[in-house]
Amino acid sequence: MEKGYVENGFIVDLSNSRRTADMIYELSRILDIPEAKGRGVCIKFGSSVLEKSQLLSVQALVESMDLTIEFITTESEETKQVAEELGIKVSSLENEIPVPEFTETAAKEEEQVNPELEKALDKIFGDSDFSEDAVKEIAEVQEQTDDETMKELEKELQEYIEKSKETEKLPTLYIQRNLRSGQSIKSDGNLVIIGDVNPGSEIIAKGDITVWGILGGIAHAGCDGNLYTKIRALKMNAIQLRIGDVFARRPDSVNIPFVQKTDTFTPEEARVFRKQILIHKIHEA
Repeated sequence: MEKGYVENGFIVDLSNSRRTADMIYELSRILDIPEAKGRGVCIKFGSSVLEKSQLLSVQALVESMDLTIEFITTESEETKQVAEELGIKVSSLENEIPVPEFTETAAKEEEQVNPELEKALDKIFGDSDFSEDAVKEIAEVQEQTDDETMKELEKELQEYIEKSKETEKLPTLYIQRNLRSGQSIKSDGNLVIIGDVNPGSEIIAKGDITVWGILGGIAHAGCDGNLYTKIRALKMNAIQLRIGDVFARRPDSVNIPFVQKTDTFTPEEARVFRKQILIHKIHEA
């Protein structure tokens, strides 16, 4: 399949939507933000099977907002055929930014990462005690919680702590730059971005994702299905978050221009617990 990339484009992931109404709602709320204006839209449908009427509805919405669909990505042969009938280009999203493979040579180079950078990252993000803090909170309210429920929660949280540490063994890719709208990066290990991830861009990793800046685009950690990965950022303002197969989107009330202009940074972390993405502030009592 041809690989596509649109300079200054805007990536939208609808792979989690199945019904037409969900697709239209998700697409309209994303493309309505100021950062999407005047962009070429790249839509990801994943494995969703779209009928002609569904794709026509999506196309009509995009055009009604004075935007154009540059191409779509899909794993469904049925959706590909429908797109071809409608004259919509089908492609796979290409990493516009070169990403090195994790070889023995790359691993040795990784060991030479600026130690000052690692110290700064550790100081800001450190080893979050999200799960351990949760165990302590459970212990504090154990008088209101029956023993069986508390033991079950403690077991789940302890399992989470152990399995989440496995991602530390994965190699880490460091990217020192801002990601513009339309840019995409995928890593086979952990991913650290030193810069902002702007709306319309996406970052995908098999391991953890850390953004030393504003996370305003799409972030997918644990893309191979690992639910024990996490997403961290100095300012969590992602349009869409995904960890493993669990999906979450930014609340409609968030004002993106205001958040991006603020000088206040409160590091946050997103993790999955009981099939939900939970976001908590780091270093806050």
